[in-house]
Amino acid sequence: MPTLKELLAQQAELAKQIEEVRRQEVTAAIQSIRKIIEEYELEASDVFPGLGVTTVKGESKIKKPKAPAKYRSSLDPSKTWSGKGKPPDWFKTYRDNNGGNVDGLLIEMS
Repeated sequence: MPTLKELLAQQAELAKQIEEVRRQEVTAAIQSIRKIIEEYELEASDVFPGLGVTTVKGESKIKKPKAPAKYRSSLDPSKTWSGKGKPPDWFKTYRDNNGGNVDGLLIEMS
């Protein structure tokens, strides 16, 4: 009967072999997938429609979900802003005219 030390050495050797075979099979699978994509002229959105992937000039880009609105214009309620990115002009005008206080534009969350 093998000793624990011998079994652990065998286990380590098997783990190395498993990783090498896995790496080879993954490489082959990726090559196969790329061949099929090229053959059928598929886009990322064809293969992964639920992920919101679009192709822009040959490069895949994952769409980020739009952030919910945090501010609403007091003059035109159809204009909103999430608070992320460059502030719109209506927001800057309100902020500048109210000493930097924008609490009047906050959308109440229920």
